[in-house]
Amino acid sequence: MSAYLSFAITVFLLISSPGPIVALVVADGRHGFPWWTILGGLLSAQVLLLLALGLIHLAIGISPTLLLAGQILGGLYLLWLGIRLFKAPTDEPLNARRGSFGRALLVGLSNPKDILFLVAFLPAFISLQAPLAQQVPLLLAIWAAIDLLVLVAYGHLAGRMHRLTSLGRLIQRLPSFALCLIGLASVGLGLRTLTFG
Repeated sequence: MSAYLSFAITVFLLISSPGPIVALVVADGRHGFPWWTILGGLLSAQVLLLLALGLIHLAIGISPTLLLAGQILGGLYLLWLGIRLFKAPTDEPLNARRGSFGRALLVGLSNPKDILFLVAFLPAFISLQAPLAQQVPLLLAIWAAIDLLVLVAYGHLAGRMHRLTSLGRLIQRLPSFALCLIGLASVGLGLRTLTFG
């Protein structure tokens, strides 16, 4: 049981640190509660967890070049999304933002380094004494519950900050800048690794 508690604490710390999904939740949370964005982010995390657990189970070797190409393409998508959010009207209501679920799902799935991270991260919490099939539902449930709590907290925080602060324009643009920076970093790291090994 202590392995699951350690897993929960580690997952909380990982998910609490801002990333692309958190940036989308904050961006969409400025004008209303971003349920669809949160659900898209949750589904993408569960899909990535299942993929990583499948890779661990099957011990499949992955081509580094293919993963780097995916990292670069994912980074370009995040950069494009950040620029698009930056250009969007700042007072656009959430209801007018179509595709929040799909956008969050695509952002979450577009980063293949997350699969590599999960493949490296998850074995520390998998017991060799029990079948993996018995552990997977609990690992997925723990991740989903913590992910939901953290993203809901970010959604509420974004809405409150947007209403209470005089720095509204900065707060409206911050998620766009974050997505652009994450995208540029992903592209840069991928190109650097691809070029210099």
